[in-house]
Amino acid sequence: MQGDIFQSWTRQDLPAGACPDYFPELCTALYERELTYLAQLPAVSLSGLQRRLRSVPYYVQRAARGMLGCNAPYTLDHQNASWQASQQSRLNRTQSQPKRIYSWLTGGARLGHVVPVLDFDPRLQRVVLDSIDRIDIPGERVHLNQYGWFSLQGECLEPEGAHLVIVKPDSSSLKAAFCGHQWNHKGRIDPRTLTLREVLLATTVSW
Repeated sequence: MQGDIFQSWTRQDLPAGACPDYFPELCTALYERELTYLAQLPAVSLSGLQRRLRSVPYYVQRAARGMLGCNAPYTLDHQNASWQASQQSRLNRTQSQPKRIYSWLTGGARLGHVVPVLDFDPRLQRVVLDSIDRIDIPGERVHLNQYGWFSLQGECLEPEGAHLVIVKPDSSSLKAAFCGHQWNHKGRIDPRTLTLREVLLATTVSW
């Protein structure tokens, strides 16, 4: 059994009530996923790849513990290290969302908070997760760790990000992000698997 490879990995500090048998299953899926991701990275130096590989076990175990302790209201698929829930027919941005994200960013948002990013690329639409690392209220903008600057109404200010918007974390946008929902011009398509980085971000969300 492939999960046996990870039986020796420490299971200390597993969340109360978590089934210990699920821990190696989650680790296996996350580890395989991250190795595939690293293998596809372009122009990575050998030393850089070695550094990243050395850190993979730590982050995989951290993500697995986080998934077991996460209170997200979705079904956790242990074998595939993913969350599952029903998917809406289309990815939409409502008229109220710019006001809601403005109110949240100028009120309760803090550095490190996780934000859903709606990607309206016409070829493939999805919702991804990123985190806030700077809030510039006088400048009417907010900076995300991966996707850069956005206005406080949610519009991306980066030249290459015209198809991106951020919205207030709520049940609808978080469900699409956690479960990897995506769409094309015909409608719903199979969900994607979250990157290890996104899984780690997702496990920090408070429900």
